[in-house]
Amino acid sequence: MCKQDHYSHNLKLDIEKLPAKITDRFSPTILCLATVLGTLLFVLGLYHFFNLSLDGVADLERNLPPSKIKLHTLVPPVVFSAILMILGLGTVIFAVLNLLRYKTVFFDGNNIIVKHHPLLAPNYTFTEPLYNYSGVRLRVKFYQYGILNKNKFIIELYHKDESKIVPLYISTGKHRIRKLWQYYAQTLHMPALTISEKSMVSRNFKDLDKPYREVVAGWRLPKDLLYKMKKPSYITFKSKKSGEKMIKIKKLFFDAYSFLSIFTIIAFGSLFIYSLVNYQIIIRHIYPNIALILLAFLLSVIIYAFLSLITKDIIVISAEKLFIFRKIGFIRIRDDMIDFKNIKGLDINFTPTSERYFLAIVSDTHTTIFGNKLPVEGLRWIRAVLINEIGSNIKKSN
Repeated sequence: MCKQDHYSHNLKLDIEKLPAKITDRFSPTILCLATVLGTLLFVLGLYHFFNLSLDGVADLERNLPPSKIKLHTLVPPVVFSAILMILGLGTVIFAVLNLLRYKTVFFDGNNIIVKHHPLLAPNYTFTEPLYNYSGVRLRVKFYQYGILNKNKFIIELYHKDESKIVPLYISTGKHRIRKLWQYYAQTLHMPALTISEKSMVSRNFKDLDKPYREVVAGWRLPKDLLYKMKKPSYITFKSKKSGEKMIKIKKLFFDAYSFLSIFTIIAFGSLFIYSLVNYQIIIRHIYPNIALILLAFLLSVIIYAFLSLITKDIIVISAEKLFIFRKIGFIRIRDDMIDFKNIKGLDINFTPTSERYFLAIVSDTHTTIFGNKLPVEGLRWIRAVLINEIGSNIKKSN
């Protein structure tokens, strides 16, 4: 059996009611929408390719006065039609294939039974006793919906044989993730696992309730810990007279997903310019309102891809709270606010699928991702600053 990841983006195994069953598959709603969109693209390309027209349109065009507007075609119409047909057909094939692959997970309290229906491989079933699993693992997977990206939070039963790892809870929402992780670990009486920047970390599920301030207090860290660490040049650290401190990422980092955004900007930008230049030709085949909607869609995608490229992270540290901001150009948007007393973890985690490190600032109700493109050395320095501030906050409280 080969390694398989989970398909779903919204899933929960209810272990309060046994036997429990879930079906892990890609969202049928998204796949149905993809099928409709792909079919429309294919039909539009086919229509344009064969130069079809509605009844009466040809006669109407003959009676129109000659246009004085000079029309340009940056891309030959045949090529443009072929691109639309290929994109549409590819989208439909993707949707159909993802509808066909799924797995069902049964849990009776003692055994895990999985029936897997993969693609391009024979179906298989396995039964595994619960005691063969190492623990309940929490991980974050960076997931890409074309140019749109999401953090997928996954709670799963971890097995040394990766093909036997089974999901317990999956969501793209960050609320109550740690509480749910704690719930599954405590209910199943299993260790709580995470993937750190170095290796797998195992914790006793009884310790997950401890505030991070108590954990830090027990470490007896040296006072000059932070000064022994060299601040990376791409990070700005400022202190204000009011006592607030700010950590700011001043450099843009690029990875494979960034280049996907750049490609999207170029591709959709070219299509947007092509549509503008040939607008008079396009509205001969579709209604002007639809053409404007398509132009607005292309422009929205371009803007989104560009903003995702230039977004930077900022942390503001006050006497009692952390404020996390996303800076887009000159605009600063607050993403989250966390009290020091509510922080349950500051973990540097690694996402193998995207090969990204990130700092997870965890409370019972939130898991905030910070610096998901930064090198691990920068994240360690930021984590050390936050630990130092939490330690200082403990002393002031005492």
